[in-house]
Amino acid sequence: MRFPSRNRCNRRAFCRLLLLLPAALAGCDEAPPPPGPSLGRLPALAMPMLDAPAAYPLGEAATPCLINFWATWCPPCRAEMASLNRLYRDLRGRGLQVLAVSIDRDLHLVREFLLQTPLDFPILLDPDGELASRVFRVAAYPTTWLVAPGGVVRDVWVGERDWDAPAIRARVAALLES
Repeated sequence: MRFPSRNRCNRRAFCRLLLLLPAALAGCDEAPPPPGPSLGRLPALAMPMLDAPAAYPLGEAATPCLINFWATWCPPCRAEMASLNRLYRDLRGRGLQVLAVSIDRDLHLVREFLLQTPLDFPILLDPDGELASRVFRVAAYPTTWLVAPGGVVRDVWVGERDWDAPAIRARVAALLES
């Protein structure tokens, strides 16, 4: 039996929603996963920066860093940015680096968000999220990579986080001491 094209589109949308549901629910847990072995290495590439002439080099990170993939149209992304900035302010003196990779097409929306929520860390750009999806394999936003010195990926956290939570801060602090 053939379905009319409208029903087929609705079925496809519903199936996509079902496929994304586990990733969305994964972000509901406030505790990060336990420390584990390396999940690979940070890709060696350079990404453009918001309002900066030079690209930011990724790859062999000399210091521990969090790389947060986000968008202005993503409510959980917007919600976690203030606590992510507090984490950065508290731990940057101990060597933590935070990079926020915006997948927004419209840079004016990014700048407008930054006027409302000033951030102290660099904003990298990946319009349309092509690198995020193809290279970093990001399937849901926000997604944050916890990267050890040398570019070794230690954790990948999908979904909104409360970066003020003691368990998350302890995990990041442990990376700074390793």
